[in-house]
Amino acid sequence: MLELIAELVPQAIGMAASPLPLIAVLLMILSPDGRGRSLGFALGRVLAVLVTVLAVAALSDFATQASGGTRLGAVIRLVLGVTLIVLALSKLRSRPKGAAEPKTPGWMQALAGITPAKALRTGFLVTAINPKELIFGIAAGVVIGSASIPPGMAAAALLIYTALATVTVVVPVAAYLLLGAPVRRVLEPAKTWLVRYYNVIIAAVLAIIGAVMIGKGMAGI
Repeated sequence: MLELIAELVPQAIGMAASPLPLIAVLLMILSPDGRGRSLGFALGRVLAVLVTVLAVAALSDFATQASGGTRLGAVIRLVLGVTLIVLALSKLRSRPKGAAEPKTPGWMQALAGITPAKALRTGFLVTAINPKELIFGIAAGVVIGSASIPPGMAAAALLIYTALATVTVVVPVAAYLLLGAPVRRVLEPAKTWLVRYYNVIIAAVLAIIGAVMIGKGMAGI
């Protein structure tokens, strides 16, 4: 079980370190009456992680049993790792040059005024259909699905992964709900920094996790 959790940690870190959902939830927290929408966004993200990883784990378990081994899982890790490296290079090339200020996308600016129900849907979609987010979910699902463990242990691994992967969104929301205005004063400069260095942060995260996944994949082939 501990070995499985250790293998899930890189994917969880990659998901947790993704700046896009964190910027989105900070915009909601910093908006007027942001409690409901920030909570909805966090719940949507947690739900998306659970659904994505569970679905992939079930498919991976079926494919592993059909193929008679874990070689397929290793190949999938290798392909996903290479994809992450390519995405990292793309993000690095698209970063703002020199003193140019990055522009916040219009859809993100609109988050400050959406309803809690729309925020929940946005949190789900940002996690479930964003290619970079989806790759981490697929990788985690492959790890869980290809592991020869009882269903109870697989469920525990899924919950632990979800908690780690969503901690950077859930914790600020929980802190804001509990402490209120003081949290907003702390998060404002964090949001500004994340927007400024978004491309560099995501490129570094993708490259590191991609390299780890490539190593795991090559070791399993």
